[in-house]
Amino acid sequence: SDVCSSDLKNNLLSPKNSHEKYKDKDAYQSKDFKSKITLDDFQTVKVLGTGAFGKVSLVYNEELKRYFAMKALKKEYIKKYQQTKHTKEERKILETIDYPFISKLYYAFQTKKSLYMITEFMAGGEMFHHLHDCGHFDENRTRFYIAELVLAIDHLHKHNILYRDLKPENILLDEIGHIKLTDFGLSKIMNNIEKDKTYTVCGTPVYVAPEVLTGQGYDKLVDWWSLGVLLYEFLAGYSPYREAKNRVDIKIYKKKLKQDPLISNTAFDLINKLCQPNVRLRLGKNSKDIKNHKFFESIDWVKLEKKEITPPFKPKIRYQGDVRNFDKMFTDMPITSTLGTKEQLLNPSSTIKNTKNTYIDFTYIGDKIKK
Repeated sequence: SDVCSSDLKNNLLSPKNSHEKYKDKDAYQSKDFKSKITLDDFQTVKVLGTGAFGKVSLVYNEELKRYFAMKALKKEYIKKYQQTKHTKEERKILETIDYPFISKLYYAFQTKKSLYMITEFMAGGEMFHHLHDCGHFDENRTRFYIAELVLAIDHLHKHNILYRDLKPENILLDEIGHIKLTDFGLSKIMNNIEKDKTYTVCGTPVYVAPEVLTGQGYDKLVDWWSLGVLLYEFLAGYSPYREAKNRVDIKIYKKKLKQDPLISNTAFDLINKLCQPNVRLRLGKNSKDIKNHKFFESIDWVKLEKKEITPPFKPKIRYQGDVRNFDKMFTDMPITSTLGTKEQLLNPSSTIKNTKNTYIDFTYIGDKIKK
């Protein structure tokens, strides 16, 4: 469904106590963590998602007594679909960014066949799941989520990073109810985000800005367009551009939006200013213009960034590693099912011979984690 298929869909799996111990002796050495980081340091609890290049798993570290999310990407498929640069950028972004509303990278390592990134496990689950459960969010809850997303996107932009794939599947909730932006597989590091443009056609059709499809170049305003689409979807329960799921047509994105009865005039005004086809008129050249909109009148941005505002919704979590806040359609899948449909259809003819390590700087050890 994506215009360029670089992201792992977060699908979730089950059983509560089925820990599978990894056995892999080809891990690259690291002097900073026990002399090396290997898959033996993590036990698989559940598969959290599968995609074209690999999978995401819930894993457990016995020494730290802690759960993590592990993204595993197959080098063979990354090369086959020419996603090496995107993968390297994702890894670099995760190391660079340390922010309350962005998923944190703890470790990165590799084997001869795969790349691994260990990040936070967000027990609050996918925004997509909660939105599906509720049908739509009320305005207060929507405002809270969108405001935290404004801070997350603005922080990325300040570091010259385009996100390019804002959608409910890529937004997770922590155990308290704050958002975390995840999956940077389509993100791009710019030299100067205020002046430069990029031309790669990528993103998810329902959320992608029209200028991405024209081939004339685009900038950071594409992320603010996607935020406007999310704002509409959170309030109404559906995307205003849902027709784009079946056909990518520039006319779909340029049509006048219809105001759903669930959307207030103030919210609809902000949506229209974010989902403005004319980039010269679109809100977002300065994030302050968005923060100062009447829709956010009740938001104290300083307190919000410090997480001093209580989330309007707290996910129900009974134990560490609980996946109840993810879609049961996925959590009921057997743990042995590690390959997604896309991957099963690939049928690669042979294993790529590694004559050199393309990902020589991939290994990463973050700050020491407290037990």
